[in-house]
Amino acid sequence: MTSRSPESIPTAPLSRGLFKGQEPRVLPAIVVHPLLTATDVARLLNVGERSVWRMASEAKAGQGSFPRPVRIGRMAVRWRYQDVQQYLQELPGK
Repeated sequence: MTSRSPESIPTAPLSRGLFKGQEPRVLPAIVVHPLLTATDVARLLNVGERSVWRMASEAKAGQGSFPRPVRIGRMAVRWRYQDVQQYLQELPGK
């Protein structure tokens, strides 16, 4: 992952909670990485969806470095975009 220069980071104004006579400050905006479905991950990796589930199962068993999914509900799991990107960068030959 590349680091961003301070000038390229989006900012958001902060005006609540100011004392009398205090100037508003500008704070860096929070960058949120989306959660990806198995279909999204499969498209990023150029593999089938079943392969994503197989790699996740192998990683859970301690084989491989595939990122573990995040459970967001009883029947729903997602992968963090940042984790998948890091996995892609760590692949040999990339």
